Amino acid sequence: MRRWGIWAVALAVAGGTATAAELRIGVRTGGESMDPHASGVGSNIAAVKNVFESLVALDDNLQPSPGLATSWTLIEPTTWRVELRPDVVFHDGSSFDAADVVHSLDRIRTTAPVDGGLVPFLRRIASIEVVDALTVDIHTDGPTASLPQDLGRLLIVPSETPMDASPADFNSGRLAIGTGPFRLVSFEPRGDMVLEPFPDYWGTGSTWERVTFSEITNDSARVAALLSGRVDLINAVPASAVERLRGTSGLELFESSGIFNFFLFPDYREPSPTITDNAGQPLATNPFRDPRVRQALSLAVNREGLASRVLEGTATSANQFLTPGFLGFVDDLPPLAHDVDQARALLAEAGFPDGFRVDLHCTSDRLPGDGAVCTALGPMLARIGVTVTINAVPRAVYFPAQARGDFSLMMNGFSTPTGEGSYFLNTALHTRDPERGFGGFNHWHHSDLDLDELIRAASTELGLEERQALLEEATRQAMANMAVIPLVHLNVLWAGREEVLTFVPRVDEETLAINVQPR
Repeated sequence: MRRWGIWAVALAVAGGTATAAELRIGVRTGGESMDPHASGVGSNIAAVKNVFESLVALDDNLQPSPGLATSWTLIEPTTWRVELRPDVVFHDGSSFDAADVVHSLDRIRTTAPVDGGLVPFLRRIASIEVVDALTVDIHTDGPTASLPQDLGRLLIVPSETPMDASPADFNSGRLAIGTGPFRLVSFEPRGDMVLEPFPDYWGTGSTWERVTFSEITNDSARVAALLSGRVDLINAVPASAVERLRGTSGLELFESSGIFNFFLFPDYREPSPTITDNAGQPLATNPFRDPRVRQALSLAVNREGLASRVLEGTATSANQFLTPGFLGFVDDLPPLAHDVDQARALLAEAGFPDGFRVDLHCTSDRLPGDGAVCTALGPMLARIGVTVTINAVPRAVYFPAQARGDFSLMMNGFSTPTGEGSYFLNTALHTRDPERGFGGFNHWHHSDLDLDELIRAASTELGLEERQALLEEATRQAMANMAVIPLVHLNVLWAGREEVLTFVPRVDEETLAINVQPR
């Protein structure tokens, strides 16, 4: 029987200086739920991964490595045999086995929101067969080369966890029972998460006695908390603070290439809700359906200016969807040009010589610089005759409205959390197809049947070189049509107190306590 409960510790009032036994981390966005299946949003996954683990671990560069599974072997074109790690226990002392794997994946399929970010990682799994207590066979509906990466996003809970457990059951700690290096002490959504090391962790554990994650959304306040010693490490260092922190004695910056690009996403529906002529009257046709208009928007964007001035050197110009080095990245794609005259000519050729008006919606508090980049796009697009009304709103407002279809032009960050290109292509560019699990994040309603065929072919190709070629071909085709418009590729920055800690950054931007070691 499992022993539900939360582990209490004596909480001392935090002073100005942390002891060697205590780690305090300030994050831009905290977790919203300790239910590891409630959301696939990166900030929530980063929070719960301190407590819960996946079968396949994705290392700091998103390469698959052993986690709760020690191996995964393709024994048939549609069957992966997964050997589970022995002698692993949950935080309540009960043993981890195959039943927990089956239950966890069933629970995600049954309860995870369709737009919550986890369902796409299950879309190819047809069934799971228990071979023995420490072996499962995962059967897919076709060859699925990305299954190891997909399993890296799916976290394991005990088999006794109710399918319909409430968020309160997890947030209170009653059901927040994982196998990870830390167990939960207390949790406040979008507030503080307090952890302590799990002494029976199967891997190399942590030497911190207590870890507290605090959400500090305001960039200036987060930097001030580090400078004052209230926290020891912060993530999402704003571009405006980089030089100051770099020049402050006793602080260290940790930098990595990231997995997020900023994009412009044009809506393809006919009609689209906020596009009008310059007099405010609805247009007869949606201009974004014409590739010449999408090319014009791309040509209007000064990417170097966004990267060097707006983001103050913490980003680079993007010319495609992926992080360099990821499977599917196309090495020989040229930089995307900035040419206002050519953009105006393309708009005129497409039948919009006087331009048009549209609302541009974006987040203001999700990724570093998102609101600033969005605002900077307004004058750039105005130079080619596209008048935009900027709506930079909190992510809590943005994402429900995006899912409802309220937007005609969106600027948002999109990541590649699996370290390979099929995730973006499958979820963001494939025609929406809920039955087959494609297009889950395609809120802009892009559809290209020829591209769909390439995407599906890449997702079933098991040969690495052949798969790379298909992913590259799909990227070339999508970029030729400017299906969506890449803007900049974000680097990732943390800053910490060098006398207190050392930190190993992750390309996926997750701030995990196990990656922080005391000096």
